[in-house]
Amino acid sequence: MTIESSRVRFTVQWLPAILGFIGTFVGLATQVGYVTTSLLNRIVEKAIPQPTVRPPPKAPNPTMKTPMPTTPTLHSVCEIGPYKVDTGEVLSILLNAKQGQKVKGHLEEVDGQPFDWYIADEKNMVLLKKGERRKFKPIDGGDGDPAYTVSRKIPWKARWFLILDTYGKQYRREVRVDFEPILA
Repeated sequence: MTIESSRVRFTVQWLPAILGFIGTFVGLATQVGYVTTSLLNRIVEKAIPQPTVRPPPKAPNPTMKTPMPTTPTLHSVCEIGPYKVDTGEVLSILLNAKQGQKVKGHLEEVDGQPFDWYIADEKNMVLLKKGERRKFKPIDGGDGDPAYTVSRKIPWKARWFLILDTYGKQYRREVRVDFEPILA
């Protein structure tokens, strides 16, 4: 006997019982009314123990000083997405990254389609948006693959962008980004 035939047999055996239960419930609801049925539901809910809700933690005493962290707190570099990039679109995503910090992680297209990506400062991002591809100089990037690994140190102080580019692509792309900041 195969698994599929045992599933069919199980369904055939239990289907009348399940339909009978549903029919009984609907019949009871129509006979005694929905008000009585809802009262029965409340009685059943009270009989089942509910999880206890714990009160929120107390606020710290404002007179007590909390110690300052000795290392800087790491933050999210950007949202995971997925980012939807229409055909021919250049999508810029502001990165929360500072000079000397390393951005590490990966990018992947949800359906396995190839796409292009770059990390560039604001000046270069604007050049690409204006269509000046020959003048555009990113610090990192890739083209023509469905997924990439990224490990790049931010070299100078500026506003940095992850750029997703579908120039020359025929279909829309959905790109998932998983970047984390690493203190270098």
